[in-house]
Amino acid sequence: MRKLQPTSNQATSKAAVAGLILAIIPVTALLGLIFSLTAFEHIEAQDLKGLRLAKLGTLISILWLLVFIITLFFLFRYFA
Repeated sequence: MRKLQPTSNQATSKAAVAGLILAIIPVTALLGLIFSLTAFEHIEAQDLKGLRLAKLGTLISILWLLVFIITLFFLFRYFA
């Protein structure tokens, strides 16, 4: 078992955290996707932590958007 080294005072990307929080809420999934994708650029450019948060936020928001698209397709198909 290896010992974990304490990380330096590297800040976590606020855009990644906001993207994950917004992606969890179904109504704000599109905003979560925007924040998560923006976080990728900021993480690389400013050497921040939060790459996993940005990936998770992107994945969750894409899943919510797919659910919305499929639901709207069936709603318009049967009621329009």
